[in-house]
Amino acid sequence: MKFQKIEILEYKKNTNVYLGKINEINYILIGDKKIPNEIIIDNLNITDIFFPASNELIESYKNKFKIVTETFDDYCKKIEPYINSILDTNTKWVKNILYHKMETDKILYKNKKFVIIKNIAWETNNDFYLLIIPFEPIKNVRHLTEDHRELLELMKKKSIEIAKKYSFEENELYLFFHYHPSCYHLHLHVCLLNHKSLKFKIYRHILLENILDDLENNGKKTMKFEIVISNPIYKLLNE
Repeated sequence: MKFQKIEILEYKKNTNVYLGKINEINYILIGDKKIPNEIIIDNLNITDIFFPASNELIESYKNKFKIVTETFDDYCKKIEPYINSILDTNTKWVKNILYHKMETDKILYKNKKFVIIKNIAWETNNDFYLLIIPFEPIKNVRHLTEDHRELLELMKKKSIEIAKKYSFEENELYLFFHYHPSCYHLHLHVCLLNHKSLKFKIYRHILLENILDDLENNGKKTMKFEIVISNPIYKLLNE
C-alpha cells in the first residue's frame, strides 16, 4: 500500500505525525524518522504505526479537547441527525474490512455475526490489540439493547479465545468501546491492560462489562466524554 503524505501534524525530536492518504482514505502515520512524500507501507519499520484518520482525530493534533455532557434528548434531536448525515462516508473503512475490500491480511476470525481483526496498534506480541466488528450496522453504544446481549457475549468469548492463543488470560485484557467513536459502526476494542495506546483519551472508554450490566437502560443515559472543540458535536452540544 502506498502512503501519500499531505502534511506534518506534529514534529518532535523522536516522534513525527503525518497526515496522508492510502487509496483515497485519510490515514495518520506516526514514526521516529522523516518520510518522503510517498512511501510503501510494507517498507515501514516496526516502530512506525498507521491507522485510518477521522476528521476528529486529525483535528485533535491541532485543537484542544474539552469534556462535554450529552443527554439522551441531545442525542436524539441534535447528534444522531448529524451522525446520519456523515454515516456513509464515515463507515466506509469498516465496510471495506467487513466485505474484504481492504486489510484482509489482518482478519483473524470471521463468522456470520462479526469479524475480528488485528488492530494496527498491535506491533509486537506485547502490543496485543483486537477490533471486533459486527456486521449489523449498529452506530454506537447508545443503540445497544438487550437483544444484542448474545452478540456481545460471543464477541467477548471469541476475543478471549484468540488472546489465549497468544498466551494472554482474560484478566489481562481491557474490553471497551469508544464514545463518541471515530467511526459510527460499532466496534469493540480488546487490548492488554498496559497497552501504550490506553494513555490517550481514556474518558472516551466505556467498558464492555458496564454495557452488559445495564443493556436495557444504557442508551438513554446521560454521557460525559472528551471531544475536540472543532468537532461539530461539540458545537451542537453548546448551542
